[in-house]
Formats: sequence, C-alpha cells, structure tokens
Amino acid sequence: MTSATKTKASQVSKAARQEKERRGRQRRVAAGALVALAAAVVIGAALLSGGDDGTGGTGPAASGDVTIDRAAGPQLQVGDKIPAYTAPMLGGGTMTWDAYAGTPTVLSIWAPWCPHCQVELPRLSAGVDAHPGIQMVSVATAIGLNPGPTPEEYLASEGLTFPVGLDDGSGTILHGMGVESFPTTYYVDETGTVVDITVGEVPPDQLGRILDDLAPGGP
Repeated sequence: MTSATKTKASQVSKAARQEKERRGRQRRVAAGALVALAAAVVIGAALLSGGDDGTGGTGPAASGDVTIDRAAGPQLQVGDKIPAYTAPMLGGGTMTWDAYAGTPTVLSIWAPWCPHCQVELPRLSAGVDAHPGIQMVSVATAIGLNPGPTPEEYLASEGLTFPVGLDDGSGTILHGMGVESFPTTYYVDETGTVVDITVGEVPPDQLGRILDDLAPGGP
C-alpha cells in the first residue's frame, strides 16, 4: 500500500469515527430530551388534574399567595441566580427567598407523595446539620395530587424541622424554576448563585462532597 493510499485510508477511518461519535451524541441528547419531556408531562398532567389530598391536611397555597420573579421556562442552571419568590410557610408566616440571602443554602423543591423525596430529604437535612454555616429551606409543591402524606405528616414522621414554603395549585414556583422531576435540589452560595444541582436520590458520598464544597471555607 502506497503512502498516499495509507493516508487516505486513515482519513476515511477518522471521518467514520467522528461520524459515529456525532451520532452517539445525538442519540444521547435525544434520549435526555425524551426523559425530561416525559417528566414534564407527568408533572403537568398532575397539576392540571387538581384534586384533594383526601386527608383534610395542608393543601396547596391559595392562588395569588405565591409569587416568583421568573417566568415559566427551562430549569435553572448552575451559574443562575435563584429568583426572588414568596410563599406561605407551613405552620404560618411567609417565606421569602431574600430572608436566606448571604448564607450558603440548600433549596429543595419536593412533593410530599414522592418516594424519592421521602428518602432524600432526611439525607439532605442530616448533611446540612453536619456542615455548620449551611442552611436548608424547601418548597413543597404538587400537594395532594397523588396519594400520600400531607407535608406536615411527612415532616413529623421523619422529625424534620427545616422551613417549608407551600406552592399553589398552579405550581407557580415549580414552573418558575423549571423543575421537571422531584426532588430537585439547588446548592446556592452566599451570593445567591446556584453552584450545583441534584435531581432525585443522591449517593451519600456525592452529597457529602457537594456540601463540603458549599460550606464556608470549602474548596
């Protein structure tokens, strides 16, 4: 085989590999988009269905009692600022994001009937307790749209005491932050900037590293 033939064969092989890699990337992107779309459809269908939690416990906040300074759209990303929001608090009072400014914060958006939330929230709470200088706050959303405990029933069963804001039946905070799956947790530095995001249950070692980085004086 001549040198020119070898060069041409090498170029053809390289082009074939690049095309294979390009198609692989396209398939991964398409698969990710389908998963996100399916999750969004499930959440959207639940919100449209309305409903009562059937327990007589805490339901969603009243329409007009919840605000967020961001239009419904794509999920927040690392590097974004948490938008200002207000919501009634479980137990009374009003939650405002501004009240948590200036301190590294774990902000979790969850649904009380979500099994992944029920596993993850105690882990988050324990992790935050083990990292002085970090605070935790959450927003319960999609309340009563599937069978399960009310927010206060779940918190009491786990002995959890972090602040909980209550989203309304339209999912104002849910959609304003672009949440697609539960729980979605934002790790926010003292400037209000999202530095990490997790969705669903997180392995304890991964969660520990995230909180180590978030803590004052962390890497």
